[in-house]
Amino acid sequence: MRVWGRSVGRCALIAGALLCGQVAAYDPEIHQKFTFIAAKQLNRCLDGSSLQRLTPLQVRYIAKSDVEQAQGGWASQFRWGYYDRAEQQQRTLMWVIDTRLHDHFKQLEVELADAKGMSDRYSELGYIVNYLQNMTSPAHVVPVYFTRWWRFSLSDRFDGYPIDEGALAQAASNIDCANLLQAPNASIDDLLRDTASTTLLAVQRRIDSLPITWQVFWKLADDPEQFGEYGRAGNNFGRHVELKCGDTKCALLDRDPIYDAFALERHVDAINATMRAMLWMQRRVTGLNVAQ
Repeated sequence: MRVWGRSVGRCALIAGALLCGQVAAYDPEIHQKFTFIAAKQLNRCLDGSSLQRLTPLQVRYIAKSDVEQAQGGWASQFRWGYYDRAEQQQRTLMWVIDTRLHDHFKQLEVELADAKGMSDRYSELGYIVNYLQNMTSPAHVVPVYFTRWWRFSLSDRFDGYPIDEGALAQAASNIDCANLLQAPNASIDDLLRDTASTTLLAVQRRIDSLPITWQVFWKLADDPEQFGEYGRAGNNFGRHVELKCGDTKCALLDRDPIYDAFALERHVDAINATMRAMLWMQRRVTGLNVAQ
C-alpha cells in the first residue's frame, strides 16, 4: 500500500510538471532588465581598462538567450532549475524528469568553450547568465518545490515581487569597479556556486530586528541532498503575515520595507553575478585574441 502511494505521488508530480511547464524563476522581462543594467555598469567599469567594452549587439545576444530560456517551452519541462546544495550527481524522478540544473549548466559550459563565432559565444553566455540570475531566488537555491498544481500554486511569490528599477540601478552603480576588475577571474562554476551560497546565507540571516530568520519562508532541509520546504510563513513573501516568535508575535506588512530591502539585495546579487560572467567573457575573448 505504501509503495502504491509513493507511485501515485510521483505520477501526480510528473503530471503537474507536464501541465505547468518550466519551473521558472523571474519573469523574462526581469531577466532582460538585469542583463541590460549589468552591461551598462560593466561598461562603466571597463572604461580605461585593457578590456574592450561590450557592444550593443553583444549585449542583445546575451539578453535574447537569457529571455528565451526564461520563457521556456515544452522541452524545458524536463530541465528544471533547482540548485543541488550537495552538488551530487543528477537525480531523476522515474527516469523522466530532472529537477536539478547542473547537467544542463555543464552542457552549456562545454558549448560555450566550443563556440567560435561572436554570436555563438554571447548567445551561450546568455543561457548561463539566466541560471546565475536564478540563483538569487531563494526557492531555487534552498530549494523549495513550489509548483503545486493541486493547490493552484505555480510559482514562488518572491520571483514575482516587483523590482525597484531606480533603486536597483543606483545600487548597481555603487559596485566597486576596482574590486571587480582586480578580483581573480572566477570560473563559471565558481560564479554559480558563489551566487547560490550568497542566497543561502541570506536565507539563514535574521529578518531585520526580529528574532526569526528568512527560513520562516524557505526552510532548508537538514540533508543537503533533499529539497527544503516552505516555513511557517508559507509562500507569502510580500504579504501580511503574523507568526509566533517565542513569547511574542512577529508581523510583516503587505509590501513591508523589510521585504523591499531583502528583494533589492537579491536583485543586486543578480546584477553582480551577471557582470562577473560578462567580465569573464571579455577576459576570455581578449586572451584568445579573437574578434569580438
